[in-house]
Amino acid sequence: MTNKLLTFETPFDTYTASAIIGEGGAGRVYVVTNNSGEELALKCLTPERITAERLKRFKNEILFCQNCGHSNIVRVTDAGATIIKGVKCPFYIMPRYSGTLRTQIGKVRHEEIVELFSQILNGVEAAHLAKVWHRDLKPENILYDQRRNCLLIADFGIAHFEEDELYTAVETKSAVRLANFQYSAPEQRIRNSKVDHRADIFALGLILNELFTGEILQGAGHKKISDVARQFAYLDDIIELMTQQNPANRPESIEKIKMELIGRKNAFVALQKYDESKKQVVFATELPQFEPIRIVGIDYESGILKLKLSQNIPAGWAQEFQNPRGGHSSIVGYGPERFEIRGNIASIGVRNDESFIQQIVNHAKNYVNAANQGYVKQEQERARKEEQQRRIALEKQIAEAEMKKNILSNVKL
Repeated sequence: MTNKLLTFETPFDTYTASAIIGEGGAGRVYVVTNNSGEELALKCLTPERITAERLKRFKNEILFCQNCGHSNIVRVTDAGATIIKGVKCPFYIMPRYSGTLRTQIGKVRHEEIVELFSQILNGVEAAHLAKVWHRDLKPENILYDQRRNCLLIADFGIAHFEEDELYTAVETKSAVRLANFQYSAPEQRIRNSKVDHRADIFALGLILNELFTGEILQGAGHKKISDVARQFAYLDDIIELMTQQNPANRPESIEKIKMELIGRKNAFVALQKYDESKKQVVFATELPQFEPIRIVGIDYESGILKLKLSQNIPAGWAQEFQNPRGGHSSIVGYGPERFEIRGNIASIGVRNDESFIQQIVNHAKNYVNAANQGYVKQEQERARKEEQQRRIALEKQIAEAEMKKNILSNVKL
């Protein structure tokens, strides 16, 4: 324990350090307590190792972890700078977790590993969809939240952020040297070679194999998953692809890995997408935000009542309007099925009677509300059906590929 009373201040809180719990190539991680007595973790660049390059990367790391909002990526809750040995050192605050993936290796039952690994895939994929490559994935950089049985990707200190082209070769200048090259891809060991998201895929293959075998895959003859858990032998082929020497021969995306796992009936594996409107990664089954339709104007001409809607109706909305789920009340002969809906206009023939027309408008408001709710349910049902069909297709595709492989392996000329 060092600098027991070292304090870090931001405009919003003061954090008092009690212990150092981690130290990497550029900084330290402290256990700290804030003014409310809450125990947190604080990562700070050390004064001896600060460079313009590291400052830029630290800033990118903070901004990404503040804005990402993904449940499997560590969240930065506060940030600031402090003076250490006369040098201004930036720091950030994050929740403190009970351990890392390293502390879980050997403790997780074989039947639970793939589901836990799918969380790692979610976190790394969320970064990739935001054009961020981690490039230093290892069990120590994957935090474990015991309370939620949840894994979170952390330490984006040498990550690639969009147009940043800095290479992370093992044999490079000390300022960008990988802290631990046991999980680095072959291209990360060659000076000036291109390093992209496929380096993360390589590391993920090593991690998946280690979760089952307790060993880091190296060279030929290594311990395979089939050696320790026959029911998960299919993972050996996936790992072999993920850990190909040539990056071009690895799966081109996390999605491809997930599709292989889904095809093996791992129902908990979920596909994701980047939602431009939210600027966040969401599950592929999550529906686009629907702005409820409202009646915003009324017109009447020659016995026709026209209701102006707040937007052109989406496909399927009129069906929900004209046949509300759960039933409806109406004036006989003037129910929702009598409305004609085109674009953003709902029209119906009515009597020339103000009181009567007011009743029609009041009923129409209820039909609109029912249509909004029914349309959301309709879209949810459609998304679930499409997801199920996609999973069935993937399972069929994998089964056919497996059958072909077995036939070609066992049938001899």
